[in-house]
Amino acid sequence: MIELFKQVPKLNRERCLYGVAGYTLIELLAVLAILSLVTTLAMPRFTSQHHWQLDSASRRMAADFRLLRHSAIFYGETCRVDFFIHVNRYEMRLPDERQRVDLPGEVEFLGNTTFSGTPPALRFNNMGRPSSGGTVILKAGNARRYIIVTPVTGRVRISRNPPQHW
Repeated sequence: MIELFKQVPKLNRERCLYGVAGYTLIELLAVLAILSLVTTLAMPRFTSQHHWQLDSASRRMAADFRLLRHSAIFYGETCRVDFFIHVNRYEMRLPDERQRVDLPGEVEFLGNTTFSGTPPALRFNNMGRPSSGGTVILKAGNARRYIIVTPVTGRVRISRNPPQHW
Protein backbone atom coordinates (compact mmCIF):
# COMPACT_ATOMS: atom_id res chain seq x y z
CA MET A 1 0.00 0.00 0.00
CA ILE A 2 2.82 2.35 0.86
CA GLU A 3 4.42 1.63 -2.48
CA LEU A 4 1.22 2.60 -4.32
CA PHE A 5 1.05 5.84 -2.36
CA LYS A 6 4.62 6.69 -3.32
CA GLN A 7 3.75 6.30 -7.02
CA VAL A 8 1.14 9.11 -6.79
CA PRO A 9 2.66 12.43 -7.90
CA LYS A 10 3.73 14.72 -5.06
CA LEU A 11 1.05 17.38 -5.73
CA ASN A 12 -1.84 14.93 -5.39
CA ARG A 13 -0.38 13.41 -2.24
CA GLU A 14 -0.23 16.79 -0.59
CA ARG A 15 -3.83 17.70 -1.55
CA CYS A 16 -5.15 14.44 -0.09
CA LEU A 17 -3.02 14.62 3.05
CA TYR A 18 -3.94 18.17 3.96
CA GLY A 19 -7.68 17.98 3.06
CA VAL A 20 -7.52 20.49 0.25
CA ALA A 21 -9.65 18.27 -2.01
CA GLY A 22 -13.39 18.52 -1.19
CA TYR A 23 -16.54 20.57 -1.76
CA THR A 24 -16.71 24.31 -1.54
CA LEU A 25 -19.14 26.15 0.68
CA ILE A 26 -21.03 27.41 -2.38
CA GLU A 27 -21.51 23.86 -3.68
CA LEU A 28 -22.86 22.70 -0.31
CA LEU A 29 -25.26 25.66 -0.12
CA ALA A 30 -26.49 24.96 -3.64
CA VAL A 31 -27.25 21.33 -2.74
CA LEU A 32 -29.06 22.41 0.44
CA ALA A 33 -31.12 24.93 -1.54
CA ILE A 34 -32.16 22.26 -4.06
CA LEU A 35 -33.05 19.79 -1.29
CA SER A 36 -35.14 22.38 0.53
CA LEU A 37 -36.96 23.26 -2.69
CA VAL A 38 -37.77 19.61 -3.42
CA THR A 39 -38.92 19.08 0.17
CA THR A 40 -41.13 22.16 0.02
CA LEU A 41 -42.79 20.96 -3.16
CA ALA A 42 -43.17 17.35 -2.05
CA MET A 43 -44.37 17.93 1.53
CA PRO A 44 -48.02 18.76 0.73
CA ARG A 45 -48.32 15.42 -1.07
CA PHE A 46 -47.33 13.53 2.06
CA THR A 47 -49.34 15.60 4.51
CA SER A 48 -52.59 15.36 2.53
CA GLN A 49 -53.19 11.70 3.24
CA HIS A 50 -56.72 12.54 4.41
CA HIS A 51 -57.49 13.65 0.82
CA TRP A 52 -56.49 10.22 -0.42
CA GLN A 53 -58.67 8.60 2.23
CA LEU A 54 -61.56 10.87 1.25
CA ASP A 55 -61.23 10.03 -2.44
CA SER A 56 -60.99 6.33 -1.64
CA ALA A 57 -64.01 6.39 0.69
CA SER A 58 -66.16 8.33 -1.78
CA ARG A 59 -65.24 5.97 -4.65
CA ARG A 60 -66.02 2.96 -2.47
CA MET A 61 -69.39 4.38 -1.42
CA ALA A 62 -70.34 5.16 -5.03
CA ALA A 63 -69.30 1.65 -6.07
CA ASP A 64 -71.38 0.18 -3.22
CA PHE A 65 -74.43 2.17 -4.35
CA ARG A 66 -73.95 0.85 -7.89
CA LEU A 67 -73.61 -2.70 -6.53
CA LEU A 68 -76.90 -2.30 -4.65
CA ARG A 69 -78.64 -1.07 -7.79
CA HIS A 70 -77.33 -3.95 -9.92
CA SER A 71 -78.13 -6.51 -7.21
CA ALA A 72 -81.70 -5.22 -6.97
CA ILE A 73 -82.13 -5.69 -10.71
CA PHE A 74 -80.41 -9.09 -10.75
CA TYR A 75 -82.27 -10.61 -7.79
CA GLY A 76 -85.55 -8.81 -8.47
CA GLU A 77 -85.70 -7.62 -4.85
CA THR A 78 -85.34 -4.31 -3.07
CA CYS A 79 -81.82 -3.61 -1.81
CA ARG A 80 -80.95 -0.82 0.59
CA VAL A 81 -78.21 1.00 2.40
CA ASP A 82 -78.72 2.46 5.88
CA PHE A 83 -76.58 5.39 7.05
CA PHE A 84 -75.41 5.57 10.65
CA ILE A 85 -74.13 9.12 10.64
CA HIS A 86 -72.91 9.43 14.24
CA VAL A 87 -70.68 6.36 14.09
CA ASN A 88 -69.39 7.01 10.53
CA ARG A 89 -70.73 3.76 9.16
CA TYR A 90 -73.20 2.54 6.58
CA GLU A 91 -74.74 -0.89 6.16
CA MET A 92 -75.64 -2.48 2.85
CA ARG A 93 -78.52 -4.94 2.80
CA LEU A 94 -78.31 -7.26 -0.17
CA PRO A 95 -80.69 -10.20 -0.66
CA ASP A 96 -78.12 -12.73 0.47
CA GLU A 97 -75.98 -10.74 2.92
CA ARG A 98 -75.45 -7.66 5.05
CA GLN A 99 -72.25 -5.71 4.90
CA ARG A 100 -71.10 -2.98 7.31
CA VAL A 101 -68.65 -0.41 6.02
CA ASP A 102 -66.79 1.92 8.38
CA LEU A 103 -65.45 5.16 6.95
CA PRO A 104 -61.64 5.25 7.10
CA GLY A 105 -59.47 7.40 9.36
CA GLU A 106 -60.28 11.10 9.23
CA VAL A 107 -63.24 10.71 6.84
CA GLU A 108 -66.68 11.38 8.30
CA PHE A 109 -70.22 12.24 7.26
CA LEU A 110 -70.96 15.94 7.08
CA GLY A 111 -74.42 16.53 8.50
CA ASN A 112 -77.30 14.23 7.61
CA THR A 113 -77.90 12.73 4.22
CA THR A 114 -80.81 13.99 2.13
CA PHE A 115 -82.35 10.51 2.23
CA SER A 116 -85.35 10.00 4.51
CA GLY A 117 -85.99 7.51 7.26
CA THR A 118 -84.66 6.57 10.65
CA PRO A 119 -81.89 5.73 10.05
CA PRO A 120 -81.67 7.51 6.69
CA ALA A 121 -81.75 4.93 3.90
CA LEU A 122 -81.42 4.61 0.15
CA ARG A 123 -83.45 1.84 -1.49
CA PHE A 124 -83.30 0.47 -5.01
CA ASN A 125 -86.33 -1.43 -6.29
CA ASN A 126 -86.29 -4.44 -8.63
CA MET A 127 -86.15 -2.08 -11.62
CA GLY A 128 -83.04 -0.34 -10.26
CA ARG A 129 -84.88 2.87 -9.42
CA PRO A 130 -83.96 4.64 -6.19
CA SER A 131 -86.53 5.40 -3.51
CA SER A 132 -85.51 9.03 -3.96
CA GLY A 133 -82.66 11.05 -5.26
CA GLY A 134 -80.26 12.40 -2.72
CA THR A 135 -76.79 13.29 -1.63
CA VAL A 136 -74.31 12.03 0.93
CA ILE A 137 -71.53 14.42 1.95
CA LEU A 138 -68.20 13.08 3.13
CA LYS A 139 -65.48 15.30 4.56
CA ALA A 140 -61.88 15.07 5.67
CA GLY A 141 -60.13 18.21 6.81
CA ASN A 142 -61.44 21.05 4.65
CA ALA A 143 -62.17 18.83 1.64
CA ARG A 144 -65.62 17.53 0.78
CA ARG A 145 -67.00 14.96 -1.64
CA TYR A 146 -70.64 14.71 -2.67
CA ILE A 147 -71.99 11.29 -3.63
CA ILE A 148 -75.09 12.11 -5.64
CA VAL A 149 -77.87 9.69 -6.60
CA THR A 150 -80.10 10.95 -9.40
CA PRO A 151 -83.83 10.38 -8.91
CA VAL A 152 -85.66 8.14 -11.40
CA THR A 153 -82.54 6.80 -13.19
CA GLY A 154 -80.45 5.96 -10.11
CA ARG A 155 -77.25 7.29 -11.64
CA VAL A 156 -74.51 7.57 -9.00
CA ARG A 157 -71.75 10.14 -9.32
CA ILE A 158 -69.10 11.85 -7.19
CA SER A 159 -68.55 15.59 -7.21
CA ARG A 160 -66.31 18.09 -5.46
CA ASN A 161 -69.15 20.63 -5.67
CA PRO A 162 -72.67 20.42 -4.28
CA PRO A 163 -75.48 19.53 -6.69
CA GLN A 164 -76.96 22.38 -8.71
CA HIS A 165 -80.37 22.22 -7.01
CA TRP A 166 -78.88 23.30 -3.65
